Amino acid sequence: MGLLQDQKAERRARILTTARRLIAERGFEGLTMRDLAQASRVSVPTLYNLFGGKLALLVGELDETFARVDASMRAASGPTFVERVVAGCEAANDDLLAVPRYSRALVHLTLVSPETRPMRREIGRRYVAMMAGTIRDAQAAGEIAEFVDAEAVAARAYAHYVATMIQWAVGDLDDGEFRTATLLGPCLMLLGIARGGAARDLERRVRELQRAHGARPQARARPRR
Repeated sequence: MGLLQDQKAERRARILTTARRLIAERGFEGLTMRDLAQASRVSVPTLYNLFGGKLALLVGELDETFARVDASMRAASGPTFVERVVAGCEAANDDLLAVPRYSRALVHLTLVSPETRPMRREIGRRYVAMMAGTIRDAQAAGEIAEFVDAEAVAARAYAHYVATMIQWAVGDLDDGEFRTATLLGPCLMLLGIARGGAARDLERRVRELQRAHGARPQARARPRR
């Protein structure tokens, strides 16, 4: 069974990689299951058995992305939870920017297609739950104020990421601006509720990100005499 599972996992990974490439070249509407099966070196029935359809391919891809982001957060080391949050955000960014044309098509499709609404909600729920768990761990360690509602903060952080992703997908932000904005938003949110070393770490990161973003502190106005 171990060998069969390994072979199945290898086929899934190969199909998802090929789907990314074909969607980047043709768009989602231009992708056919027959062409995908041929390019992935599997039969059409095998493709349907593994995924079930074109939209299910997106679910599979987003599941893979979620697993990578989750693994990056768990593997991040450091004295505070800040490293885990940053690692998770950077992992998601790396995944999006690896094949930009594909990712932009994916963002557009998940926003405009009613069929993707359940998938969109489920992915959002999972990301918020992952982030909320990290915040609760930080509260237990004294790095986040106890009064904070972890789910509420996680939901706002996720909403910020989605909004920034849309700006990038429509061309309002370039890749570098996207990376900076996705990190600056949650760091600013968390700075107000962080405590101790976590607060100092976040303040340092916010200062660095603001410089990268081109923001400069405004000079304090002199009082009128």
